[in-house]
Amino acid sequence: MEIKTIRRIYEFLEGSPNKTVIVYGGAGSGKSYTVALFLIEKFLKESNKHFLITRKTNPSLKLTSYALILNFLSGMGIPIDLNKSEQVIQLKQNVMVFKGMDDPEKIKSAEFNYIWMEEATEFSLDDYRQLTLRLRRYTNSRNQMYLTFNPLKTVWLYKEFFAREKEDVAILKTNYKDNPFLSSEYIQTLEGLKDQDETYYKIYALGEFASPEGTIYTNYDVIHAPDKFDDVIFGLDFGYNNPSAVVKIGIKDGEHFMADEIYQTRLTNAELIERLKDFVDRKSPIYADSAEPNRIEEIRRAGFNICPADKNVKDGIDFIKRKKLHIDPKCVNTLKEIEGYKWKQDRNGNSLDEPVKFMDHAMDAMRYAIYTHSKGANSEIVLKKYEVNYEDY
Repeated sequence: MEIKTIRRIYEFLEGSPNKTVIVYGGAGSGKSYTVALFLIEKFLKESNKHFLITRKTNPSLKLTSYALILNFLSGMGIPIDLNKSEQVIQLKQNVMVFKGMDDPEKIKSAEFNYIWMEEATEFSLDDYRQLTLRLRRYTNSRNQMYLTFNPLKTVWLYKEFFAREKEDVAILKTNYKDNPFLSSEYIQTLEGLKDQDETYYKIYALGEFASPEGTIYTNYDVIHAPDKFDDVIFGLDFGYNNPSAVVKIGIKDGEHFMADEIYQTRLTNAELIERLKDFVDRKSPIYADSAEPNRIEEIRRAGFNICPADKNVKDGIDFIKRKKLHIDPKCVNTLKEIEGYKWKQDRNGNSLDEPVKFMDHAMDAMRYAIYTHSKGANSEIVLKKYEVNYEDY
């Protein structure tokens, strides 16, 4: 396995003795990739150290940092002692623990030398303060915390680290130009944001702090979803290089709860079907991107009640804006998208009736499900066309 490093970021990490080390910036800069490699090097070279790798929720952690580091170690041929159930790696008296902050009690009972807060914008200020209390394990070298994130000015991170000077903090701003290994296709996507929305271009291409204006949805809150619903539906937006997004939506007393999500890149249809088997009740309807009829048909033949969604963007958004939405904290990608989901603006700052086409996969999946399902008789006709005999599976 060939290991490529983002030199500018790696050298910054090596040269930062500070207690708090921040690498922030635009999409595709290689922040997470490089921090993962840097911590692996410490894990291999140092001894008697305890590492914590964390995200806001454990499901998102398992699909990102956990998988990334395991893939690196496997590709390097490093023999490790892996406890899969506890998500703990051990090597030469070193311990690397992977835990989401949705299970804080296990974190509160431990002490660490190094902590990595991946996607730090997902966390609250209280989460950060709780984690700093865990950074107290005694060894012969200094303990450090690493934070990686995109620069959304609305979050607590800006006030904590950028609005005022703070001692013992090292900060590096990055963007896609720091990453020589980025594909030309993704570079075009990021540079194309300039023609769609200046704020998105600043945040995700240039890596500059900015506050999204003209966000589409304000009709939501963040609460834990109930255990039972009157009805359950699913929305599916296909992807490969971009994430495939599946949103589980529970309906209770006419209100919609975003209860769970799948959000993962590089899923083939066969792999997506395997994920769906543990995620979807076979009788619940899945409303999927109608631009992918072959993928829909393959999923239908696997025994799922799937049908093409109504993709009318403007009408779908208008309908959802009239509803009360609730988002479970575990749906971190849905939350991240909805906070920045906004209308395009022209060069004079006037909003257009079209959303920015970037980081909108969960938003599309949510709209497919809620809007198509709401059409009542029409959606029932569609579902009859795709009726499944569940006794065959």
